[in-house]
Amino acid sequence: MLKKKNDYSAIVFFEEGTKPKKWQYVHKLNGFSMFLKKSHPNWQYMNVYNRRTGSFMRRFQRDSFIPPFITE
Repeated sequence: MLKKKNDYSAIVFFEEGTKPKKWQYVHKLNGFSMFLKKSHPNWQYMNVYNRRTGSFMRRFQRDSFIPPFITE
């Protein structure tokens, strides 16, 4: 069985006037959101994609609950 490792990519959207940024290799989503709160405190929401297929999975707002993994 394969481990879940860097299963996601994310596009993060910021306040007005700032271009979105993309992260290709994201492992745990809750840890990534803590990184965003510390390094990019003006982020608004992020779209999460399956890194291997590129399919959209879910959108998370800044102050919402973000689990470590998305269960299908």
